[in-house]
Amino acid sequence: MIFLYAAYLRVSTSDQSLGRQKEILSKWQLEKNIADEDIKLFSEKVSGKTIDDRKELLRLLEFLRERDTLVVTSLDRLGRNSTDIKDILQQVRSKGANIDILDFPSFAGINDTSLRNLLTNLVIEVFSYTAESERIKTLERQQQGIALAKENGIYKGRPLKYHSEAKGADKLVYDRAVEMLASACPIATIARELSVPRKTIYAIKERLGDTSE
Repeated sequence: MIFLYAAYLRVSTSDQSLGRQKEILSKWQLEKNIADEDIKLFSEKVSGKTIDDRKELLRLLEFLRERDTLVVTSLDRLGRNSTDIKDILQQVRSKGANIDILDFPSFAGINDTSLRNLLTNLVIEVFSYTAESERIKTLERQQQGIALAKENGIYKGRPLKYHSEAKGADKLVYDRAVEMLASACPIATIARELSVPRKTIYAIKERLGDTSE
């Protein structure tokens, strides 16, 4: 039986690049002399807010077998809070699979398996706590910045993506949404056809002055 590596790469938004993570993974693969056919890659551009929204992560967890190895460039690629991270790692361990986090210190030179696992778990706890703390601080700074901007009258909120003056594909989505709304198509149907969240269609509907359900 061939034991594989399952690499998981993630960025939070569609306009971010996976290039840096791919570069780190390629360097690690070269150093470890691991063949391409021994690595199965799972990658996605989605927020790490909830596990259920990350289809590729769920596919990876289903794919993992005993003695396979999950590889991530950094622990925060797995989740945005310590509870989710520990839950994912527990699922990996329950399958008898291994975990390799590339920016972690290596304990490979420690022969005592129990000690090596203990040290790894301690590092995971520290990194999970640090990642969650940094996220909370970042959110607090964002809220403080928004509050200050509102006080000074300069906060405009997020720019509209789909509107009557939009360009290119965004304008096509907007026009089609307006057309379907005028035909009394259900919100869910419109969102599904246009591949946008339902809240986007509700927002367009509201701006058109239609507040009916």
